[in-house]
Amino acid sequence: MHMGEHNYNEANLDQQDLIDLDQWGRLSRELGLDTLLEFATEFFEETREQWVDQQVDLHSMPEKAFQSLAHRSAGAAGTIGFMRLRFVFLCMEHNPIGDATQRYMQHMRMVLEDTERWVASQH
Repeated sequence: MHMGEHNYNEANLDQQDLIDLDQWGRLSRELGLDTLLEFATEFFEETREQWVDQQVDLHSMPEKAFQSLAHRSAGAAGTIGFMRLRFVFLCMEHNPIGDATQRYMQHMRMVLEDTERWVASQH
């Protein structure tokens, strides 16, 4: 299903499922839960490193570089089935850098925590 880019906005964020349970279930069967959890943990570490630990400086970063970083994170999140996280990265990718970007980054940190909590509950 292809969404028009204008749909990548805050209003649609809460409507996204946190997790694509079908995809998570399929990966869990194919890889085994332990491997999937390892994979998820690695994703969380990389995401934190890129987006949380080092403050992304929107003013000094070229928009293209920012978009490509957000694009990569969205792709990685989507692969594991982290749908709401994927969506917030797509919002960051598809909207011009500005005030909204700061808000998306706030959202992203909260959604990241929700997603990590959900994954921790799967052990």
